[in-house]
Amino acid sequence: MLFRLRILFLFPMLSMLCIAAGQDTVLLFHPTAYNLELFQKLNEEEILSLDAYHVLGVYHSGESYDYSKSEEFIALSGATQFSLREISAALEPQNLFRENPASGDFRKLFSCSNGALFMGGPDIPPLVYKEKVHLLTRVTDPFRHYLEISYLFHLLGGKQNEAWSPYLEKKPGYVINGICLGMQTMHVATGGSMVQDIPSELYKIWNAEDVLDLPRDQMHRNYMDYLSKDCEGPTSYHFHKIDLKTEGLLGSVLGFSADSDPLVLSSHHQAIDKPGPEWEVIATSMDGRIIEAIHHTRYSHVLGVQFHPEKPGIFDPSIQHPVACDSTINFKEAIANSESYRFHVAFWKQLGGLLQDVRKDR
Repeated sequence: MLFRLRILFLFPMLSMLCIAAGQDTVLLFHPTAYNLELFQKLNEEEILSLDAYHVLGVYHSGESYDYSKSEEFIALSGATQFSLREISAALEPQNLFRENPASGDFRKLFSCSNGALFMGGPDIPPLVYKEKVHLLTRVTDPFRHYLEISYLFHLLGGKQNEAWSPYLEKKPGYVINGICLGMQTMHVATGGSMVQDIPSELYKIWNAEDVLDLPRDQMHRNYMDYLSKDCEGPTSYHFHKIDLKTEGLLGSVLGFSADSDPLVLSSHHQAIDKPGPEWEVIATSMDGRIIEAIHHTRYSHVLGVQFHPEKPGIFDPSIQHPVACDSTINFKEAIANSESYRFHVAFWKQLGGLLQDVRKDR
């Protein structure tokens, strides 16, 4: 307990000194031990260059995850490029889109950082986007969502409160990247809503077996984990193609043509619905029903993707994932020596390049 208190005492000081001490900082929301190790490996493999950055993990005290595991990872690995910042301000659906008890923390975090990264995770509480709860929606970590949605609203603004002046008006080069839930959170924070269950709402399918019978590119997760009860749980991740838009960021900046259709790795049952004018859709599923990537029309360094370019198995040939009771898959081997693999590497190189450009422009 003393170890925990000592670490948490230091973090507010670190967050206030990160610019004064010449330390470039990027925020990582939901900094689980898994996510910290993930970014450490991406950096060590020179897939995402973070050498010049301190990664400040930000979380809410009400989250369901035990962050003592993250503290232990930092201490045991000697990963001095990471630290944690706990926020305990009272957040609820009614105060997310205005000045609230966390706003002072948000201003400090924004002033001392060059960007913020938002990772995958569970379903967003529909109450936040003023909808009833679908029977297949599972809300398991509301305070994580409240924190991330409110910070993103403070950064980007939204139609929930059009009088709000977005923080990015003062620092438009700020880098924001969202993966899966992260992209959904960006969308909801600016006033968007969700398709709460893809199979039942968009394809009128209610059975796992029927989803598994769909064409490969219409599946957005592997539902074998619903059926295989006599073996170690199959992975919920599934490769499918996406359709890159001709002039969109993923195609033009990463150097891929509109007919590239790279394979990406997905595990989600929800999707964003009807993006507002502040978002440009830059990739969709092959049938056009699912939005796979969005780019902010005003702030050019704000990008969200629905798929998972971060999974360690994409870059590590030693990791085998069960697909069913009698089969496994290695994610890297599945796309090795292909345009799809180069697409994933290019995604991280682009993000690293943006963060380095922000450093140069400071």
